[in-house]
Amino acid sequence: MNEKTTYNWRFSTIAVLFSLFGLAIIVQMVRIQLTVNSGDLPSPSLLGQWETAASRRGLILDRNGHLLAGNQTVYAVDVNFSDFYQPDEIKEVKMLADLAIEVFGINNQYLLEFLQQEPRPLTKNITVERFASQEDLLNFLALVENYYAGIPRELIDGEPSEEIDISLEERVEVIDCSHLIRVSCTPHLIRSYPEGKLASNIIGFVMRDTKQGQLGIEEKYDSTLFGNDRTLWALWDPHKADQAPDPDHGANIILTIDSVLQADIENILDKTIKKTGALAGTVIIMNPQNGEILAMASSPRADINQYWSEDYLDIINNHENVFNYAIKSYEPGSVVKVLTMAAALDAGVVEPNTEFIDEGEIEIGGVTIKNWNEKAWGPQNMTSCLQNSLNVCLAWVATELESEQFYNYFQDFGFGQMTGIELSGEAPGLVKSYWSPDYTRSELGTNAFGQGIEITPMQMVKAISAIANHGEMVAPRIVHSILDDGYRYTPPKTVVGHPITAETAQTLTDMLQESLQNETSLALVPGYSLAGKTGTAEIYVPGQGYKSTATNTSFVGWGPTDDPQFLVYVWISKPSASIWGSEIAAPVFRKVVEKLVIHLGIPPDAVRVALEE
Repeated sequence: MNEKTTYNWRFSTIAVLFSLFGLAIIVQMVRIQLTVNSGDLPSPSLLGQWETAASRRGLILDRNGHLLAGNQTVYAVDVNFSDFYQPDEIKEVKMLADLAIEVFGINNQYLLEFLQQEPRPLTKNITVERFASQEDLLNFLALVENYYAGIPRELIDGEPSEEIDISLEERVEVIDCSHLIRVSCTPHLIRSYPEGKLASNIIGFVMRDTKQGQLGIEEKYDSTLFGNDRTLWALWDPHKADQAPDPDHGANIILTIDSVLQADIENILDKTIKKTGALAGTVIIMNPQNGEILAMASSPRADINQYWSEDYLDIINNHENVFNYAIKSYEPGSVVKVLTMAAALDAGVVEPNTEFIDEGEIEIGGVTIKNWNEKAWGPQNMTSCLQNSLNVCLAWVATELESEQFYNYFQDFGFGQMTGIELSGEAPGLVKSYWSPDYTRSELGTNAFGQGIEITPMQMVKAISAIANHGEMVAPRIVHSILDDGYRYTPPKTVVGHPITAETAQTLTDMLQESLQNETSLALVPGYSLAGKTGTAEIYVPGQGYKSTATNTSFVGWGPTDDPQFLVYVWISKPSASIWGSEIAAPVFRKVVEKLVIHLGIPPDAVRVALEE
């Protein structure tokens, strides 16, 4: 064989080897791809392994960055009950079962029966606790280790000793149970709410089993908050460590509410309900200039860390939206008179000084409507009609508008339509159209003072914003911004209509300010110019009609009147101490405003005007 032939043979051999090696790489890549597509991940090899980056659900914070919803590491704790035959092993398994019952407070009937039965079946891993806290797990492990160390059982009965407890500073991030043969623990994240009941009606909660958001922000923004785990093939090569997967965390949501103000308002509401014997209630504070909700209290509330508790069944089941009364529909009563008057003033059918002789009753569509005290009030003007909350006068005002114009205004104000507030479970309310087959003319009169229609407090806040904001109606919103992967999105202010002119809004504000001052309302706050209106609505009982002994009391108000910076709506349902909104809801408004002006730093009118000048 000559030298040229030898070189050709070597080159050919090397070429074949490289070709085979390349083919092997291609085959391996195809195999991995097919395996991934089939859903089965290949086992770790010399080249690398599959690594999963666990994601977390996005955080929910108040406007100042205070955490309202976060994530907590808990553990699924398994005990291996297989292959025990010797007396010591039987005793060991019994001890593990007893300690699990004791530390984790197991009350599941079927699990208890298994752990307590004698003799125990040879069963593989049993999950004794799916959501063990770090504290409980550390206590459990310490007790187990004491047992293995030979400490008598009677010395470790009852509460763990101080030596077993580990402080937050000393606690490791992830607890390792690998040193125990029969015990394993797997960390995972669950939703946690550090403030318990605070703003729970806004936040909602996340199911621990399905990890799905329920109610409130958690449900409305479930897909936004939800993170996705990422699994990638990671090479062992340390120079390629940057190829390890990054978790796809859920977006963080910043709310418009202030948690300090929210706590103050919830405290006022809770004390009011207790003092008045009311069934429930809500208080909403909105900035009428941009629609931001500064506080939204609802009572009763649930501790959403314990949403499964029997104590909260009537709240969590969301029957008729009782989880959040701010978005539940009801018959509001006389607060609607504000909007009836707004429509009439805007349409030009009445003026503030338009005279009306109140004879105590008026017949519309065959139905006789009377005043709240069933008395005649004699000569009135439109301002005194509002001040004295006269049903007869406002029903007459509605007839001056006539049905088509009256209901067109109500539609423009957004009645019977959802506001779009970023909360699940919002009710649309019910306002019958004048062209509906079952509509009767008498409803024109009753609807004028808030009877026979259903609206939500949030709809009222939205509608009244047109008066407090110079004719410009803004959409209420409770999400300030969304933070996702380094980007921040802040929804803009949304103007949803101009149902009345700025002149009408100012005229009505002046009328309501005057009426509050003339009646020396319990809603007044010394030093501040306020406009507002009470509401008392009898509650309809099927088969019995409207009962005056059960009422919904409300108040809506805003201020300062020359530059409205807040709009407050109060609804207290079925108080027993009094049936009147002037005695129940108006004082709540005053207490809220007293807190609000301090919190927002709004000085009294005289000081503010002097500073501006």
